[in-house]
Amino acid sequence: MKELPDNLVITQRQITIFVLGLIAVFLVFQLCIFFADILRVLVISILFSYLFINLVDWLNKYLRARVVAVLIVYAIVLIGTTIGVLVLVPAVMTQVAQLLATTYEQLPRLVEGLTQAMIPVERKLHSVQIELKTIDILNGFVSGIPRIEAGTLFTRVSDVAVSTMTSLLYGLSIFVISFYFLLDGYRIQASLIKLSPKQHRIWWQNLAAEIDKSLQAFFRGQIILGLGFGAFMVFVFACLGVHYALLLGIILGIWEIIPVIGPPIGFIPALISVAIHGMDNLPFHNKLTQFLIILIVFNGFQWLKDNIIAPRYIGNVIGLHPITIFIALLVGAKLDGMSGVIFALPVACVINVLINHLRPNHK
Repeated sequence: MKELPDNLVITQRQITIFVLGLIAVFLVFQLCIFFADILRVLVISILFSYLFINLVDWLNKYLRARVVAVLIVYAIVLIGTTIGVLVLVPAVMTQVAQLLATTYEQLPRLVEGLTQAMIPVERKLHSVQIELKTIDILNGFVSGIPRIEAGTLFTRVSDVAVSTMTSLLYGLSIFVISFYFLLDGYRIQASLIKLSPKQHRIWWQNLAAEIDKSLQAFFRGQIILGLGFGAFMVFVFACLGVHYALLLGIILGIWEIIPVIGPPIGFIPALISVAIHGMDNLPFHNKLTQFLIILIVFNGFQWLKDNIIAPRYIGNVIGLHPITIFIALLVGAKLDGMSGVIFALPVACVINVLINHLRPNHK
């Protein structure tokens, strides 16, 4: 029997490996869908652990008892959460109620102002026989907006959060699993690496170290620094006299977690508030001037955070291109909604580190 040429054999092997790889990815994806709830709990537990691992390590240096360090961190989190629920939640609910009420009150005036501004445009379009009635378009849009009562909104959110025992079970599972990750995470990692062949253990150790470094940098930079920036902007908004400063700062801090596209989106509510209500503590009463001032102030502090504070605090170790970040967010949103958006960047960081280690020239 005639043997096949070497290049044809190599091509057949490559095609076979590619097809088997696609089948393996498909099977893994189906397993992930089947065990989606369990994987979600596991991933949240890991991310929660990375959020506090640095604090636990720092306390462990002085206490020499890791379980005590973990318990102290949990106590701090519990106390902080309790204070937040008792102090921040009522204040935020009050500001949300005021924001909804004033927004609906301001809508007729905004519609009238926009209608007057569009009159010259309507006349020019009418001159070329194009009929456009701005008032009809705006009235149809406004009438289609549902009127949401703040109390009803928060009641529904609370019902969703605490309505089932499943949610309580998941929360308890995250609490327990993350406790053991914080307590024995390094030993679990070392035990898993020992399962690999001896000649590959150094490679796995380097990979695990790079993943740890990348994820810890993500949490230090995107979550802690982002929420800190949101808290700082609450103070800035209050000094400038921006209405609903606490609510706007919290919204901005949450969106700051998402790099590149998050900060502009999180700042939009503040712009809308200034455009409608203005700022009380500035001598300039012209809303356009106030709008430009708040825009300059935000971009100035954002530039300081991104170019001065963040590089000194976390360095450039995440290593994700803005396009990669955007694609990861889209894929995460498609796969698991808002949870997928939250998980997308840590997963992208891990994949980026893995790809770099698989390169032949990686040191």
